[in-house]
Amino acid sequence: MSCEIPKNGMIGKSVPVRDAAMKVTGQMRYVADMKLPGMLYAKILFSPVPHARIKSIDTTQAQALEGVHAVVCYKDSPKNRYNGNGEDKDINPSELVFDQTVRFVGDKVAAVAADTEEIARKALSLISVEYEELPFYLDPEEAMKEDAYPIHQGGNIIMESNNSGGDVDGAIRDADHVFRHRYEMPAVNHCSLETHVSIAEYDADGKLTVWTPTQDAFGQRINLQRIFELPMSKIRVISPVMGGGFGGKIDLVTEPVTALLAIKTGRPVKMVYNRTEEFCCTRTRHAAKVDLTMAVKKDGTITAADETMILNAGAHTSATMSVCWAAGGKFYKLLKTRNMRCRGIPVYTNTPVASAMRGFGSPQQFFPVSSMMNEIAQSLRLDPSDVFLKNLADPFEAACNDGESFGNFRLKDCVVRGRELIDWYEAKKQMEASRKEKGRYLIGVGMACGSHGTSMFPFMQDITGISIKMNEDGTIVFTTGTSDMGNGSVTTQCMLISEVLGIPLDHIAYIKTDTDAAMSDLGAYASRGTYTSGHAAVKTAQIMRDKIAVLAAELLDTTTDNLDFHDDAVWCVDIHRKFVSMKEIAVHAREKHQEDLSCSYMFHSEAGPMSSGAHFAKVQVDTVTGGIKVLEYAAVHDVGRVVNPMGITGQLEGGISMGLGYALCEEMKLDSTGRNQTSSFKKYHILNVKEMPKLSVDFLDSEEETGPYGAKSIGECAVVPVAPAIANAVSNAVGRQFYKLPIRPEDVLEALSLVK
Repeated sequence: MSCEIPKNGMIGKSVPVRDAAMKVTGQMRYVADMKLPGMLYAKILFSPVPHARIKSIDTTQAQALEGVHAVVCYKDSPKNRYNGNGEDKDINPSELVFDQTVRFVGDKVAAVAADTEEIARKALSLISVEYEELPFYLDPEEAMKEDAYPIHQGGNIIMESNNSGGDVDGAIRDADHVFRHRYEMPAVNHCSLETHVSIAEYDADGKLTVWTPTQDAFGQRINLQRIFELPMSKIRVISPVMGGGFGGKIDLVTEPVTALLAIKTGRPVKMVYNRTEEFCCTRTRHAAKVDLTMAVKKDGTITAADETMILNAGAHTSATMSVCWAAGGKFYKLLKTRNMRCRGIPVYTNTPVASAMRGFGSPQQFFPVSSMMNEIAQSLRLDPSDVFLKNLADPFEAACNDGESFGNFRLKDCVVRGRELIDWYEAKKQMEASRKEKGRYLIGVGMACGSHGTSMFPFMQDITGISIKMNEDGTIVFTTGTSDMGNGSVTTQCMLISEVLGIPLDHIAYIKTDTDAAMSDLGAYASRGTYTSGHAAVKTAQIMRDKIAVLAAELLDTTTDNLDFHDDAVWCVDIHRKFVSMKEIAVHAREKHQEDLSCSYMFHSEAGPMSSGAHFAKVQVDTVTGGIKVLEYAAVHDVGRVVNPMGITGQLEGGISMGLGYALCEEMKLDSTGRNQTSSFKKYHILNVKEMPKLSVDFLDSEEETGPYGAKSIGECAVVPVAPAIANAVSNAVGRQFYKLPIRPEDVLEALSLVK
């Protein structure tokens, strides 16, 4: 397979996201800005206890309050259980819209629809609930014990995942050195600027329409159909615009409640979570505990890797099994060793529900792996970058567990280029000099690597459908099911269509993410925005190009193989300046053939190459306060051919910012009763602009032959190596490896005391 050759100047051009002007001028209408005639406002009563059966619930006073139109609880809820994550919708459906059992502090108990939010909040205070409290577990290792009380029927271990390749035990037995450690990573919040929100309308014709900023409109439609048992033709999900997602807007959260209330009242119902509700009652990244063993030769060659990962699923199944499988699968997609084994243990607890978050198991996977590789280098007195280069997989290797190809995997080249960007050897000299000076500040330099997939192939049918229609003046409109989180996926589709057809960007309009208007799309996850959805745009545009070519050949009195597409026209290759404009072609199609030029195509991935990146950090550690300041940061990624330099740079820099928070400050903290202690940005710190280091980013000039114009992904891989790069830099400054995130000043001071 060979990729397309760009010729119209669109590939490699920096283009802002298409709706940037609308956003910065405040003209963009988010769902929270929308108001429908007769609309009611909803609020939810959340559980104050981590695990209980509702003995009684009295809503009579709330229902009697003037301005209240409906109060719903488990007595009014459909009895169809669902898994709110579209990707895992057929795996362990554990949720109800409202359940008689609550399973974490923040679980849904009841909801009110009223004329105003103020009335709805007052009505909540009038609901009386009596709970029969049950045993609860905040730690998955407690929940997975044989005598633990079952949070769900069938026990607290959801489904173990085990796979391996080679002779792991033999390699460990014969190793010169064996390294074993436990690594711990916390649950963190997605922190999207836009909180969860939805509006539901149930009209007189029995049609349910839901407006919601979702990453998976078609998955949500399937789940809503299962919950409410409506025909698919009677459910419409629209995602007008999204103010950030990062995986947190894949699952159903508010939508089933607004839908139930709309059905009960016959009026539109809107619900907007406040920031506290966002922190306490939505979704998190999985907290993880990882036991990792590596067998190593004297020269630093890793001969085996053996891992057990315990994932905290929280109170419901959601995407946990896919995260478990994905993390385990990517364990095999970094190193060249042929002896590897991975066991995943996903466990229910009475904590907020864990689901998809940027990286989808890769951050939990590669913090341990890269940290141990750094420790191996330090223990054997080797340069960490040399240890990585010695052990990283080469292009087109196949995983030792299932034989899947890595594709054109150029991670070693990323390491070499990254060393140049950070001036690696000079930074190491500065680190050594700071140690000898024995002053207040220590310099540390570290690196890490990570990889991530580019689609759901071969695990699911990885599909995106695109429709293209030409207007009477030769401009075009395309319809896509892609959910754009603000990351520019639809902008990329516009660019690719422009490249194929030679039509200017400002002549291309789009309709997106409407289940009634668009063909199916798997969803905005798995870093498939460019690789899969972009490929769909290319293939559909090529079909449109062929249809246009037939008409252009008629007008130019030539053959279709003698045509070229550029500058908003179709040109004869062999006759200078002979062309016909797109407008003339559109008019010809209408007047001569009585047709609109249009086409549709459903693309499906047939490969799943790996994207990868090498990250480098230089930090300053204050030996008095334990404070960590990131001085410089460099990152190089293998993304195939770069389609939009501006967009991809923004994605990488944003990923670095998110990863720095994961490394240094972000953590969902619960007290001993399961209550969230980090329920505001004042208590849950994310890095601000002033805390960001000097950034240097670069991308390899590589090409993935299976990708659209040679491109593959960046979105999730951008965050994957960040935390271990920071952890390794701090570890190398202090002289003691860190095994737990985030690394706080008190952790640094404790490590320094142990070193002394």
